[in-house]
Amino acid sequence: MRKFLQDTVTELSYYLEIILSAILAFALLFFSLSLIKDLSGFLSLESSDEVLLQRFLGKAMTLAVGVELIKMFSKSSPNTVIEVLLFALARQLVLDHANILDFLIGILAVAILFAVRKYLFTQFDATNNIIMRASQKVKIANVIARVNIQANKSETLRDFITRKLSEEDMTVAVGACVYLKNVALRIDKMHGDTITRVEIIKGFY
Repeated sequence: MRKFLQDTVTELSYYLEIILSAILAFALLFFSLSLIKDLSGFLSLESSDEVLLQRFLGKAMTLAVGVELIKMFSKSSPNTVIEVLLFALARQLVLDHANILDFLIGILAVAILFAVRKYLFTQFDATNNIIMRASQKVKIANVIARVNIQANKSETLRDFITRKLSEEDMTVAVGACVYLKNVALRIDKMHGDTITRVEIIKGFY
């Protein structure tokens, strides 16, 4: 019962994030149209070109940060979080008239974010997994686990992972893994020589 409630709450939070992303996308669409409308208004203002450009860039880059937030809500991962931070830092560096020390600190922060993404993240840093019967059809597993495993028609998880391990000359045994794009399949349990459980491990990038 506890596991069921945990899964239900997790699933509910997933859909709430999607709804929040849709609301934010609608708001950004409205403000994007407003930005186009502001172009004619900027031309009539009695301000210098530099001030007008800074004001326009400020609105545009704020919208760009909003777009990255939508990505983060709809597909949460360390990579999308880093992208939001990079856009936010870039906005501050471009628009703020900071002194040279603050500017150098901002550049250093951007360099650190790039280094973190390159050297500290692995393909499956942010993952979740689900264990399924090996007799389950791959097309059904795709729906349940929200993955996109390209398999032959009517192929089961057992057939698929056995075929892939054979192609790579790997032994069919508990713990053996098949790595695909954004997902891995691992043999979780066997009964004799027959695979009975397969773990689907989802990665985000």
